[in-house]
Amino acid sequence: MRVPQRIIQRIDRRRFLLGAGGAVLALPMLEAHAPRVAFGASAGPPQRLIVLLHSHGRVVGGNHDSGSPADNWSPSSKTGPLPETGDLSPLLAAIGDVRKEVVTIDQVDNLVRHMTGDADGHLSAELTCLTCLQPKVPLVSGAGPSIDYVAGLRLRASESQKANILFPSTPVPNFITDTQQFRGANGTSPALMNLPPADAAKSLFAGVQPPGGDMPPPPPTKTLSDRLTARRPSILDAVAKDFVALEKSVGPADQQRLAQHAQFLQSLEAQVSGGSGMVTPLEACSPPDTSKIPSANDYTKADDHDWTRGYWEAMMWKYNVENMVQSLACDVTRVAGLQFLLSDGPVFPSEFTGTSPLDGDVNWHATIHNTDTPDRPMAGTLTQAYQFYGQVFTYLVQRLAAIADVDGSRLLDNTLVVWNSDLGYGAGHFCFNHPIVMAGMGSKFANGQGRHLVCDGRRSLGDLWAQVLRMLGGSDTTFGTDGKVGDGGVSGDKLLANLGAPGNFITANTPLHLGELDL
Repeated sequence: MRVPQRIIQRIDRRRFLLGAGGAVLALPMLEAHAPRVAFGASAGPPQRLIVLLHSHGRVVGGNHDSGSPADNWSPSSKTGPLPETGDLSPLLAAIGDVRKEVVTIDQVDNLVRHMTGDADGHLSAELTCLTCLQPKVPLVSGAGPSIDYVAGLRLRASESQKANILFPSTPVPNFITDTQQFRGANGTSPALMNLPPADAAKSLFAGVQPPGGDMPPPPPTKTLSDRLTARRPSILDAVAKDFVALEKSVGPADQQRLAQHAQFLQSLEAQVSGGSGMVTPLEACSPPDTSKIPSANDYTKADDHDWTRGYWEAMMWKYNVENMVQSLACDVTRVAGLQFLLSDGPVFPSEFTGTSPLDGDVNWHATIHNTDTPDRPMAGTLTQAYQFYGQVFTYLVQRLAAIADVDGSRLLDNTLVVWNSDLGYGAGHFCFNHPIVMAGMGSKFANGQGRHLVCDGRRSLGDLWAQVLRMLGGSDTTFGTDGKVGDGGVSGDKLLANLGAPGNFITANTPLHLGELDL
């Protein structure tokens, strides 16, 4: 019987993939042929990102009438090693225990904020500090996704994995519905874990089975499709001989690239065949025991205080951070944000003995406005309160360092942590000289960690976030809006000078990207 020609010529999906697998194997340009920088997913453990954000920047300082704003955040006036002992600086005293894991950075500015024409500075700063995009007019929402969402789309194992999760420092049910700084797709609201820690843990880890658990879930009933798929060899299995032969004939750099390419093919095959990607909880994945986390009702022990003053935050922050760390360890997500939400009247009760000097009629926000130099009366109080942020940062870094990754390295070694603020100096709503601390992923810091960097000639937040994406495997040279400050339609330099840095260096002709940071 003659087989119809249309059947002979038909190529089913499996046959196409098998042929494509052999062809695609040869696609990577190897070092032996044309040396270049490799971008994309790296072999080994997944890469991860955590972004921390607090309000009001360097809460002490900002008077730039003299041309040199004084503050007590900077560890040094020049680039070099951080102090081996003692406090790094008054505001950074609480991060001394992780000094060898960090790089502190001076002279990075939010230039896009100056494209808005917003004379006040709060909203325009919030909308741009993580997106670096010129906001929509009127200033009501962000113009696009923030750095965490952009990175999350690239780093996630598959579309079924959350690109990013934002953890507010003070989650209050049915109250917090949005954030101006962290943005999702097209500038929409992010994936917000707006629950008390116990409820958040139940939501985050529902269905997560830690490796080595006592009661593994029963295997699902196999469908006909499952059984047929199991009988088919992997694309890589079909080209294994060619792969091994090629691997033996090239140098170490190309062997690593081939391994990366094989990992890419496995991921591609899983996506085409309907798989869920390479989501794999670490051995250290250990969802918190919700019975040991205070419930929402327990937080009312301080019910004689307004929750916005920080009493709930002081009680719940460690549980919140643990949820965030375990969301990475259990591969629920590979990108997370932690936003210190209270920006107006927190009293930071954990940082003071007895009644906080910020309690009562004293207002955190207003006090910052009145403390534009370190010699103001409330500078010491603000500095002591600021240690709360440093303690949370330190605890987070230490928790990441204590968890073993899939290859035996530390979770911290494969997680980049960036701590930033929505302003440079809150006293004047200035967006120059953002306080930036980076930790983790030490192999990506060419000059090492335990170091303070004063950027030569200044840099922009767009430069910083583009470099973060490169550290995570991308080839980005810019992030957010490109061009010049004046492209935003601001006429003249007067407004820019009033909100600018010492010397009024921010003008309409200032480029939004100034080059990479010397990390």
